[in-house]
Amino acid sequence: MLVTDSDVFMTQDMSPIRSICRTMNWRAPLLRTAFRLQNPAVAAELELIDSIERSSAEKVKAVQQERLERLLHHAWSQTDYYHEVLESCGAVRNGKVDLDRFTDIPFLTKDIIRTQSDRLIARQLPKGRRAHTNRSGGSTGQPVRFWQDNVYWGVTIATRTYHFATVGKTLGEREMKIWGNERDLRLGTLGIKAKIENLLYNRQFEQCWYLPKRRILEIINSINEWRPQMLWCFRDGIDGVAKYINEHALQVHSPASVVLGGATVYPFMAQAIEKAFRAPAISAYGSREVGAVACQCLERGGLHIATQAHVVETIGPDETPVMEQEAELAITPLMNFAMPFIRYRIGDRGRLTAKMCACGRAFPMLHSLNGRVVEVLHNSKGEQLDPGYFIWIMAEKINNKALKKGQIIQEEDGAITVNLVLEAGVTRDQARPHLEEVRKALILVMGTDCPVRFEFLDDIPLSESGKYPYIVRRKSIASATSA
Repeated sequence: MLVTDSDVFMTQDMSPIRSICRTMNWRAPLLRTAFRLQNPAVAAELELIDSIERSSAEKVKAVQQERLERLLHHAWSQTDYYHEVLESCGAVRNGKVDLDRFTDIPFLTKDIIRTQSDRLIARQLPKGRRAHTNRSGGSTGQPVRFWQDNVYWGVTIATRTYHFATVGKTLGEREMKIWGNERDLRLGTLGIKAKIENLLYNRQFEQCWYLPKRRILEIINSINEWRPQMLWCFRDGIDGVAKYINEHALQVHSPASVVLGGATVYPFMAQAIEKAFRAPAISAYGSREVGAVACQCLERGGLHIATQAHVVETIGPDETPVMEQEAELAITPLMNFAMPFIRYRIGDRGRLTAKMCACGRAFPMLHSLNGRVVEVLHNSKGEQLDPGYFIWIMAEKINNKALKKGQIIQEEDGAITVNLVLEAGVTRDQARPHLEEVRKALILVMGTDCPVRFEFLDDIPLSESGKYPYIVRRKSIASATSA
């Protein structure tokens, strides 16, 4: 059936029985029972989080330190790589863990994971733990393959469940996952097990890696019909849906919150999403390698770090930990014993703060996320340039009635190429005044000696991991027509 703009205003009236069933959340106790039977780590972690969230920063820190000590000892005793590394730096000597030497442990990188894979895998797991394989999305290049265990996964489920509850969606209430990674959607929807899980979780899926008008309208219709308590969304997909809603002044179901993942959420995106759905846009941070790391609450003053399950560091230019300044993130997931990741340089940038959230929760804060390390460009003086500046160019100079999409690429020789998609009916001559504004903004930070070239494209495709590459460093372009 053809979906039209007018269809999005039509939602089905609920029968009294349907209305009653929706208010009776029978799934929550059923899910908690399933957790206890299938993966007790979920129930145990939820109880732990509940016991410490309103306690004190010291109690949260104590849980983290106890788990870190256990992880380091396990890595030392069960993996060839960390036995050597931890002994060498003094973090573990003769089986005795010295947490004061934690920051002396060399960082783990994707290259090390690839070259030392077998030596990173634990020879033996504690009783009750079972390992399974996983791999990264590959947004910065070749995907990385690694191992995780069922307890780690249970902790991830519990942490995410807790984060969702802080933004208005309790366990068992309706949620819709609008996701842009084809592999995640395939694994999350195919097979009897996935279908049963989705039924229990009260979850519906929609794909957003390809968004022609028809797909956008199908997503809007689905939201209006399903009326989820929460939208759990891939940043780039829901950003495109929100723009369409705002441009056409459509009325769409308003959930309690729109939780955004997959990539850094910039202010102009959050503003568009909040306008479209009349609900708070919530930034959540995590990855396949490290699980659910941090999430905003409804105060949105920063992201609460799941400190009971992670150590999060920001690493300065001299490779020492820093606070209150933007830097590269290093993350240690505390509960994966199958293949320990200790001080893993994940490739993201953020800023830790000592300030606590006004909500009163005891978890420390990641003040902000600031994009990928690979999005940091350099000018001819060798200065590092904040990705946020280039995202500002996208928001202020490109998101307008002439320029529909943009992408900034720094070539290997330092020159800048700006890929552009014009709005329908706009000619290149009509767009040229906007190009001059973009050029001025770029040379302000890149320098007047930096060549800036514009390319007009029919579209700028998503990456293989389903993300929109706003900024690309040292990557050649092809199939473009020069301005």
